[in-house]
Amino acid sequence: MRLVYDLREPGGSSDRFYADLSAFSDLVLAEIDLRARDTLSDYANFVRDRLGETPRSMADYSIELLTLGQALCLYAGAVESTPKWAVTVARKLFKMRRKSPWIKPAADLSRAALTRYFLMPNIGCKVTDARESLDRLPSLIEWLQATGEFEQEADRLSNWNDFLGQLPRAEGSLCVVAAADLFHWFAREADHALGSYTRGVPEFLTGPYARRGCREDQIFCARRPVEYHLNMVAAEVMNQGLLEDFERKPHRAVLVPTCMRGSKAAGCCARASEMGLVCTACDPGCAVNRITGRMRSLGAKVYLIPHSTGFSRWLERWQHMPDVGIVAVACMLNILPGGFEMRARGIAAQCVPLDFPGCRKHWSPRGIATGVNEERLVQIVRASRP
Repeated sequence: MRLVYDLREPGGSSDRFYADLSAFSDLVLAEIDLRARDTLSDYANFVRDRLGETPRSMADYSIELLTLGQALCLYAGAVESTPKWAVTVARKLFKMRRKSPWIKPAADLSRAALTRYFLMPNIGCKVTDARESLDRLPSLIEWLQATGEFEQEADRLSNWNDFLGQLPRAEGSLCVVAAADLFHWFAREADHALGSYTRGVPEFLTGPYARRGCREDQIFCARRPVEYHLNMVAAEVMNQGLLEDFERKPHRAVLVPTCMRGSKAAGCCARASEMGLVCTACDPGCAVNRITGRMRSLGAKVYLIPHSTGFSRWLERWQHMPDVGIVAVACMLNILPGGFEMRARGIAAQCVPLDFPGCRKHWSPRGIATGVNEERLVQIVRASRP
């Protein structure tokens, strides 16, 4: 059975992936600039002047436009077939689960049932009603919020909805069509450039995933290869946009997921600190132990963070530490929302995707200790400081 995605060559290195990704990201940004330069410029002015948002790079706005296209192309059909009451209830349940750990299990069970029987059935299907995509956008945003998997993406698309709504009707409609066309182009080109790294996705979806029951992570694990590809490009683009700010920070902290622990993970002796779990070197063969030692020699601290559902809570701790640059290691599908959130919180960060996934919660019933390109981590942590 293949890994769901794997960035490594047979020799075990993901260096070639990063070279391929850099070249393809340049191609993507050039194509978006060619097709939508004026639109992105107008949008940048809108979110700065009308919404009071701190300016982002034009490349960042390009990723947002692709995200809009992805939502329209992959999820608009599901929105059309989902009863409004199901969306309303799912949104309320998602808010409830975040307020109390006591409510979370029951809320997740209810959300799993709603997702399986009402939100998921027509994902990827084309819409059949005659409304323009511009009119469907508010309902699409609500549906994305209801899933609990696209919170950050929905926030960005809400800005686009506000922007498109103040344009002349015909112009707004053309922008939406352009976003969808751009995503179709991206899907074709990304499959050619990056498809070799996601060959395990179809096998996973028709195999282990198809045999699962009613689970809270159904939509998260059901992503198509193109969604992995967008996260890959987002990692490259967002890192470039945040690099200058990151390099100015005098201190570094590296956040790694607990799925990187080795074969003795069940007996991990990591100790709790104010900023997160800290490795105590209990397992000589553990990747976290090795990375902690390497980062310590570079003057950086390493913290383990739990599953991504608690990522926002952990980021709050770093939001108020403006002298620290964060390097976040994450599963590929968490890169885009994580990047959006760190941007929104004003955290100077760099994201590094896991070379392959393996956590028991989502990808492997027995759990596989995951890995990351450690040389890339070293390169990023060594980046210029004051």
